[in-house]
Amino acid sequence: MIGLEGAISWSAAMAMDTLNKLAQKGKDVTKMLNAVRYAMDNIEETCNFLPLMDLPFLQIEGLSEGFMRRLSDADLEGIKSEEDIWWPYEKMQVACMHSAGWYDMSPGDQFRNFLGMKEKGGSAVAREGQHVFLGPWLHGSRLHNLVGGMNFGRFSSAGGSFATARHIAFFDKYLKGIDSPYLVPIRYFIMGRNRWKNAETWPLPETEWQRFYLHSRGHANSLTGDGILSREEPGAEPPDIYVYNPLDPVPTRGGRINPDMNIPAGPLDQTLIEERNDVLVYTTPELTQEIEVTGPVVLHLFASISTRDTDFHAKLVDVYPNGRAINVAEGCIRARYRKSILKPEMITPGEINEYVIDMSSTSIVFNKGHRIRLHIAGSNFPHFDRNMNTGNAFGEDAVGIPSMQTVYHQADLASYIELPVMPY
Repeated sequence: MIGLEGAISWSAAMAMDTLNKLAQKGKDVTKMLNAVRYAMDNIEETCNFLPLMDLPFLQIEGLSEGFMRRLSDADLEGIKSEEDIWWPYEKMQVACMHSAGWYDMSPGDQFRNFLGMKEKGGSAVAREGQHVFLGPWLHGSRLHNLVGGMNFGRFSSAGGSFATARHIAFFDKYLKGIDSPYLVPIRYFIMGRNRWKNAETWPLPETEWQRFYLHSRGHANSLTGDGILSREEPGAEPPDIYVYNPLDPVPTRGGRINPDMNIPAGPLDQTLIEERNDVLVYTTPELTQEIEVTGPVVLHLFASISTRDTDFHAKLVDVYPNGRAINVAEGCIRARYRKSILKPEMITPGEINEYVIDMSSTSIVFNKGHRIRLHIAGSNFPHFDRNMNTGNAFGEDAVGIPSMQTVYHQADLASYIELPVMPY
C-alpha cells in the first residue's frame, strides 16, 4: 500500500517543476497546469478519484510513470531477497545520526538502520559511530513542545532537548575528533513521563515482552462494544466481525503522516473514529499502576476475510480518565503480502490466516487511571490508499467490493498485541 495523500500531494508539487521544463521547450502547459492546481486545491476530491491510474493531473508526460510505479510492484522486480530492501549497510563507510520523532513517518526504521549499521557497516567508524535522537515530534516540523493535540512539556522543545547541541556534537566528533557528553548511542523521549533517557541499544535489554490478548462476546464494534484487552489468554470466545467498505473508508485522524500536506498529523483524539461500527475497539480496565511501553510494538492477528485481498490497520491508543483517546502507534498490512513482500499471495475467502502487523516503535508511560486501547479497522484513508478488495492490480479499480472481516480470539487462535514493558 502507499501513503496516498502524501504521494498525491508530493507528485502534484513535483509536477510544477515538470511543467516548467515543458514550457521552456515551447509546449503549451495551460491545461495541465490548471489540472495540477485543481488537484492541490481539492486534495480530498483528488484522493477519492477512481480509478487512481486515471487521475487527471497525472496525465502529464514524465509524471504518471513515477506515480504508477508507487502503485505497482515494479520496484520489487529486481530485488532478490527482503534483506535487499534495506540499506546496503556493508557499503556505508561513515557515522550516522538517525534523527526523527515518534510521530514521524517511520520511527522504527531509525532503529532498524541503527542496528543494521552497527552489525554490517562497511568500516569501524560506521559500525561504532551510530546514534539515534528521537523525540515526540512530527515529520519535518519545528521541534516544539506542542505536537498535534498534546503538550509534551518544556523538555520536548528544540531548546529543552538541546537538539542543536546534540547534532553539533555529532559533527564535532566525526569531523573534528572532539568528544562530548551530549553524544550518546541512543537518546529518546518517554511520552507521558515527558523526560529524556539514554540507551546503548534497542530494544532495551531490560524489556519484558508482555502479551495483551483480545477478548469479547462477539461485539467489539465501536466504543460502545464489549471488546476487552487483557493479559489473560482467551478460552472459548466468539469472533468479532465488521465490514470494510472501500467506498466508506475509516478516515485518517492524525498519526504518522507529513504535516506539510493537508491532514493534521500526530497525537489527536480518536473518539470520532471509535464511534464507527467498522472499527473494533479493545480496551483494558483502568490501570492501577503506570505501565511504561518502550520499544517495538507488534500485533498478531488471526483473521479471515470474504474477499481475495484486503487491508488490516491497527492503532495503539492511550485513554485518559476523561475519555480522551490519544493515538500512540500504528501499523498496517495488505493481506496479499502477509507472508512476503516479494511473493504476494491472494487469500482464499474464509481461510483463517495470521497477520503480523509491525506497529513500529514508541516510548510512552500509560499512567495510573488511564487505559490501553487497540483499534482494528480495514482502512486509514487517505493516509493510505484504499484496498478495493478485488485482488486486481492497485490503481485499476473504479468500483470496489465490501469485505467481511472476522477477527478471532480463542484458545487456538489467540490474537494479541505484544508490548515492550519496562520493569516497574
